Amino acid sequence: MEYKISELAEKAGVTKRTIHYYISKGLLLPPEGSGVNSVYNDEHLERLLLIKKLQEKYMPLNKIREYILENPKEKVEEKIEGNTEAEVYIRENVCNIFEIHYTKENGEKYKHIIENVKKYVEKMMED
Repeated sequence: MEYKISELAEKAGVTKRTIHYYISKGLLLPPEGSGVNSVYNDEHLERLLLIKKLQEKYMPLNKIREYILENPKEKVEEKIEGNTEAEVYIRENVCNIFEIHYTKENGEKYKHIIENVKKYVEKMMED
């Protein structure tokens, strides 16, 4: 199926600006045609939905791009569905103004650094 950018954005639950941003970052292929004649297809929609699923798992965009480029579509879908071992991301909110995102593996490896960052933010909020 073919979509104009506004139709694609609505179906995927993102903004047109997000679509343009993802194209500029290499997360999404450019549309067919240019300007007002640009059209997107189901592959664009599937990729947008995939990006959203990976973001729900707190995966940063640079890692999403790496992962999508390195893995065939089937492997990506398996990982999202949890059928294979996935890199797990942790998101922590510090003082309701600052978020820390890190992999579970790095959380264990750099626990002392993460704790120090959280303490630093908390101390700065007191001042």
